[in-house]
Amino acid sequence: MKKRLGYSIVLMFALLVMGISFSSSAAPSTYVHGIFSQTPLQVLDGTTGTWLTSTSGNAIASWTEAPLASGNQAFFNAISLVGNNRYEFRLISLGSTTADQINGKFDIYKNYVKVASAIPGTVYGLSQPVGNIFKFYNSTNTWHVSGYITDRLDY
Repeated sequence: MKKRLGYSIVLMFALLVMGISFSSSAAPSTYVHGIFSQTPLQVLDGTTGTWLTSTSGNAIASWTEAPLASGNQAFFNAISLVGNNRYEFRLISLGSTTADQINGKFDIYKNYVKVASAIPGTVYGLSQPVGNIFKFYNSTNTWHVSGYITDRLDY
């Protein structure tokens, strides 16, 4: 009986040690992210100061979290249609990234004409689950685009 109890204690201790060693060698948390939107929400037109409700559009954001030895990478493009007007927001220069946001400089087009060039801004709300809203604002809060996150991929 004492031998069986001793074996049980040794076995439980071995399992505990194995569990600790496996958990410490687990894969690192995700640091590459992508969100997709097929449901735009609003646009703030920086040339008129008017808030507009989007009727259709798409957006995609893909980014790596800091710090990466190879440097951060990001892509953002949002196209939002409001009546007969087409707005496009493009990341052209990356500043920094986190798990939730992309900071950089953006070009903005209205009906295929560039109306804002290399303006500082932030896309945020990117870490939220599907069904929540992402937003872009430039640094002076004169331009905005937002939409619902309809799909995401994190790895």
